Amino acid sequence: MKPRDELVGIQKRLVTELKQRIADISENPDPSLGRYLAEYQAEFANGYERAASREEVIDQLLRANVAYFGDYHTLRTAQSSVLSILKELVRQRKRKVVLGVEMFHAANNAQAQALIDGRISSADFRKAVRWYKSWGFPWQSFGRLFDFARAHGVPMFGLNINADERVNNLAWRDEFAARLIASLTQLYPDSLIAVLYGDLHIAQCHMPARVDEELARFGVKRRQVQLFQNSEELYWRLVDKKLEHVVDVLKVRRDAYCILNATPLVKYQSFLNWQENSSELVFTGLEDLDLSSPGESTLLEEVVEFVKNIAAFLKVEIPDPAAFELATAADLDLLENLVEKGAYAAQEVDALKSYMHLAETAFFVRANVLYLGNLSVSHAAEGAMKFLLGMLRPMRTAAVEPRDDFYARITLEALAFFGSKVINPRRKARTLAEWREVELEYKNKRGLSEAQKTDREIARAYVAHCEHEEDLLMNRHSSVRVNKLYALKTPVHVGLTRAIGRTLGDLLFLAVSEERVPLVTVRQAIFDDLFKGDVARNRYFQLLREASPKYARQARPWTKRSDEEE
Repeated sequence: MKPRDELVGIQKRLVTELKQRIADISENPDPSLGRYLAEYQAEFANGYERAASREEVIDQLLRANVAYFGDYHTLRTAQSSVLSILKELVRQRKRKVVLGVEMFHAANNAQAQALIDGRISSADFRKAVRWYKSWGFPWQSFGRLFDFARAHGVPMFGLNINADERVNNLAWRDEFAARLIASLTQLYPDSLIAVLYGDLHIAQCHMPARVDEELARFGVKRRQVQLFQNSEELYWRLVDKKLEHVVDVLKVRRDAYCILNATPLVKYQSFLNWQENSSELVFTGLEDLDLSSPGESTLLEEVVEFVKNIAAFLKVEIPDPAAFELATAADLDLLENLVEKGAYAAQEVDALKSYMHLAETAFFVRANVLYLGNLSVSHAAEGAMKFLLGMLRPMRTAAVEPRDDFYARITLEALAFFGSKVINPRRKARTLAEWREVELEYKNKRGLSEAQKTDREIARAYVAHCEHEEDLLMNRHSSVRVNKLYALKTPVHVGLTRAIGRTLGDLLFLAVSEERVPLVTVRQAIFDDLFKGDVARNRYFQLLREASPKYARQARPWTKRSDEEE
């Protein structure tokens, strides 16, 4: 079987298993949900018209009266995508916007306005509206909408109502929201009424049709645009055409688009975690972690499953895919425990602490501990790959030359990123253009935070290394003093090797899935003794040349000659 076919098979199998687990746990209080869901899925039965772009979506929103943004409540990326579009509309395009949301009831508009005005705290608001009972989804994701409304003076209204005891409650909620939306178009005729509601509700025959009916009572018609997110049906159609890596927006039909920012696996995993009341694979930092939430065993099971699937794809054998202790950002005594167990010396703690803070995932081979500081699906998969690397590779046993250490870390980060994309193929590394933007933004700015200063140094070094590698692979003399990059302070060194590695991992995954690079090449890199003299450096430039279409087409074979400036 071809590598791409295997990757698709892994994705579909994991998604099928997730959906079955969700179905096994779910309670369906509304017997009409099946029909409602089928009506939503009918939106995509004929596929899509063509690939579109974010710019096209923005242009459509500038001319629309009502825009429906489909939300998948447990997926933070879904809310982030909507916020990004709304901010561009308000800031760059100066479009007036009114925000209507599902996340609180219309009866709570006064409390919402008090929060936006700063008259009550977010904690007081959540208590007043019984947030975790009436809504229940992470405040860290949805609270940002209040910040947006406050920062840009955007009117904000709740569109929801408690309909638990009603027959066909989903349709009844659509009708209730439609009356409010139609009224808002009358109250704010020059504004875009931006509606953030569950994806199923924004199917044409659901809420938009009800709004048309309400507007007809006023004798008016308004242009409505639907923005679905992450349709599973459309994602697999893109996969069939080998377009899932390059298409982010689809035009479904006139006035209807679908934004793709997550795979079905990531989407359903987010729901399962919320459904099981687990904190794992949901939050983006320690501040979001609810230490009282259960679910550690679930997290372990997920990571072990990732280990198995990545190993199966790579065709490598590992005796025990669960042979590690799992630690997260909630394990506050982790480092002290590692010292007590004798795995690490006390003087190593500061260095380990710094690395954990910067790297987000790490596998401590001596202690058999897998640390996940960021619990997204991508990072959990990256951690699974780092565990595999720790089990399969020769262990570093002695000090090495700075250059060997530099390229060894880059290559390991590349392999870890590659492994994470086996699980989440839409994961993307920051590009050279994006790093140049960071460098330019912070170039002469004063008063930067330490994190911003670190990003600036990483950006400078990343751009410099890209110039160096292009000179080498195009057989030109390099004027970059690359040896300076080997001795950067720890935060910049970790960030730089991670950034360069992720870029290579991204390229390598695409090259393997397109069959331009054989999978055996990746397996060979896994078993390299990367900390031996020039092994990692030679492997890095070999992989870069073979994985990058630019270098593969134009470059002469790269040799092992020493660089003149070194």
